[in-house]
Amino acid sequence: MDCSVSHPDEMRVRQLRTYDLPDVGDHLIHFTGRNGQRMAVGPEILLLSPADRLMRILVEGRIRAFPTFGTSGAAIVALTESTQPTVRKVIADGPHVPFGIGFSKQTVFEKNGGPVLYVRGDEWEDARSALPVPLRSRLVRFWPGADADDDEELPDHLAAESQWLHEREWRVPGDLSFNWDEVAFLIVPTLDWQAMHTQQIELWAGEQYASWFRSIPAVVIDFGGNVIHDGSGIWTA
Repeated sequence: MDCSVSHPDEMRVRQLRTYDLPDVGDHLIHFTGRNGQRMAVGPEILLLSPADRLMRILVEGRIRAFPTFGTSGAAIVALTESTQPTVRKVIADGPHVPFGIGFSKQTVFEKNGGPVLYVRGDEWEDARSALPVPLRSRLVRFWPGADADDDEELPDHLAAESQWLHEREWRVPGDLSFNWDEVAFLIVPTLDWQAMHTQQIELWAGEQYASWFRSIPAVVIDFGGNVIHDGSGIWTA
């Protein structure tokens, strides 16, 4: 059985390894709602609720890319490979809300995605200057922050804290476009969410699209981080 995939440079890239480990998953999640500071997200996106953002992503078949901290203005799509316990905790503690879209790592990898490259704060400028865009946009600063001496002023990449290892971030340079059959699962907060929006899809695009939408597996996690339902067992098994 041929497990290789096509590559524009005429290589035959092998499939990613899958893992049967409690702390390493095979899926990536893009959350559509997050509390805290955002950078360069378009106003039309900011005005949408997390639920509406998720529906817009599904209808468009695309996650739009935006610049974020440290990417030198390059637009990226961010995803997390955090494990189920971590996802449940970040929802329960409030950084994220239970609206998201999940893909296999293989799918994201084939769309030019990959894990970020963590760089110490005191190596940050050297790393940034050594790497071209878009590779530079994969860099994430890892640093506890530092205090300057009385007669010294530190640059921001040394003075400011940046510790995000728990997010286990992957990035895709540019937009992430997809077909519905590439969606591994949705994260939604209530059992009736998908059924309710299936009706909207049917009114908008007809029964065939509604049937496709209905077939996307959904993991129901409430705002307290409790898994209510995962009928397919695709993520919580």
